[in-house]
Amino acid sequence: MAALQPQFLAPLKELLQQRFVPHLPPLLGQGGREDKPKKQISRAFSAFVLQQKFGLDVVTAAKAVVDDYEDHGIDAIYYHESDQTLYLVQSKMKEDAQFQLGEAQAFVDGVNLLLNKQFQRFNQNVQHLQADIENALDECEHIQLLVAYTGNGITIQAQNFLRPAIQALIAEGEEQIVSDYQEYTATDVEQALRSEHEVDAVNERVAVYKFRVQEQPRKLVFGIAKLTDLIALHTTYDRKLYEKNIRYFIGAGRRGVNKAIKGTLSHEPENFIYLNNGITLVGNAVKVKSNNRSGAKNIDVKGLSVVNGAQTIASAAQFIRENPTADISQAKVMVTIINTGNDTFHKEVTKARNLQNPVDLANFAALDDTQERLRQEMKMFGVEYLYRPQQTVAAGIRSITIDTLAKALACMRADVRVPYQLKAEPGKFTNQESDEYQTIFSTDLQGAVAINAVNCYLAIQGLCTAAEHSNPSPEKLVCRHFTYCITTLLMAQFKGAITAPEITEQAEFKGLISRDFDELRQQFFDTFEKLALRSAPHAYFKRLGDTARLMQTVWISHLNLSEHPAVKAKQERLQVNDPHNQNLFNYLAEQAQRQQGQNAQVANRQAQPA
Repeated sequence: MAALQPQFLAPLKELLQQRFVPHLPPLLGQGGREDKPKKQISRAFSAFVLQQKFGLDVVTAAKAVVDDYEDHGIDAIYYHESDQTLYLVQSKMKEDAQFQLGEAQAFVDGVNLLLNKQFQRFNQNVQHLQADIENALDECEHIQLLVAYTGNGITIQAQNFLRPAIQALIAEGEEQIVSDYQEYTATDVEQALRSEHEVDAVNERVAVYKFRVQEQPRKLVFGIAKLTDLIALHTTYDRKLYEKNIRYFIGAGRRGVNKAIKGTLSHEPENFIYLNNGITLVGNAVKVKSNNRSGAKNIDVKGLSVVNGAQTIASAAQFIRENPTADISQAKVMVTIINTGNDTFHKEVTKARNLQNPVDLANFAALDDTQERLRQEMKMFGVEYLYRPQQTVAAGIRSITIDTLAKALACMRADVRVPYQLKAEPGKFTNQESDEYQTIFSTDLQGAVAINAVNCYLAIQGLCTAAEHSNPSPEKLVCRHFTYCITTLLMAQFKGAITAPEITEQAEFKGLISRDFDELRQQFFDTFEKLALRSAPHAYFKRLGDTARLMQTVWISHLNLSEHPAVKAKQERLQVNDPHNQNLFNYLAEQAQRQQGQNAQVANRQAQPA
């Protein structure tokens, strides 16, 4: 069982501090002041577990916490009335430690005391809940032990103790006790943190006229819907209505389809149905209900999402906002509602129905679950990730687009081909079908790393722009076109800072890399002058062979590895299947990271007080 990933630790502590600590019972212990903040966050973890598991409000979850001195291994007590189960919780918020035998023994001893109603043995937090606990013990059908942790599981010794100990309690007459304990694992914590930023599902009723139904192989409803009904859904749910689409509404603009939609509504709304391709909706469950007063059939859809026709609905809604007195009651559209269930069939529907219209292949990245997971993880750090085409976020909110992230992740690969690819074929890195996309948007990419990668990338781009503006030609032109080359080298060198679980801001990266950037910038220009043979920079940096040779030459010089035996050997032993010597580039990346790590250690020692 894996421990909580480090990137989740800071967001978890921040959530516990802000949401639960103000509502916890007062600390009873006499620990030093320096211990209290840490202790409070540890206590709040029990409230977090209860809230996530049972959907409790903050105050109820915090009130259930009894964690303090003389809690006898019980950190929270909660009676869940709907299933008549009394939950006794022990939680351990330790970054990577396992739940130990001693903790399991203390937990069982505490449960035994509580079952025997020896409340005088417990702290005041338990005693304040005595009446509620006694009522729960009398009413409950089940008593469930729950172990929650952020570490890497429960030790074998603790497991081997807990189950027999629970069986012994049952044998002694405590028949309400459930025979096995439950776990709330580090994986559950991670999923709960992500779910904090999930988009709520839309469960709604759609009125369909002249409807027809096909039951197999999947339920399909098609017919006619009033455009005003769809506008009402858009007004109520906004972007939630398009969560399974590849893009949100990207603006009506002055030309094209969206302008035509508004023109039709303005001058001939009765002809709208003839001039529009129709709307496709999907849902996890689709049920045909009774007719409404207007003669339409009510269709109840759970997990409703518009997967084709977002521009139609949103443009019409924008038209009504701009023309509140306009009468579009005659405007209707063909509508198709598909029950896609809980599998991934909705992605096939979305892709197929959108391929019938002009669309950028990069838009289909929205169908990749990794993109939504990254959005949720970045949101923990206050960053809005925009992986669908859409309007910008509200002022003051930090945002990252998929295009910028893709470029940053590509440069971080330390692949000698990347600078050429970003110049010649950048779309590969946002095309979900490409190998390049699959490599950079891997399932183990973390939100914190993504933010750091962009912060580092933008810091380097800023330095490149400043260098271009402050230098005369021809160096100015080299600085304009070498950006992906120098970014690839620097991001490889500072990969340790990028992949750290803590967020490093753009200004901090600028401070880290400025010195190396200045040295590399000069080395790039000097080496370009020797190798380019008067080739124009804009043409030179679009040739893979030239950029590969330039980067390797610069990096070897920068790392002082010209006479290194391994480097010499790798320069001489070119392989047919590696024409641009990625093998050498990988070795240089390793050496750059090693040297940077050594430099960081020296800097840390120098910063320590004597």
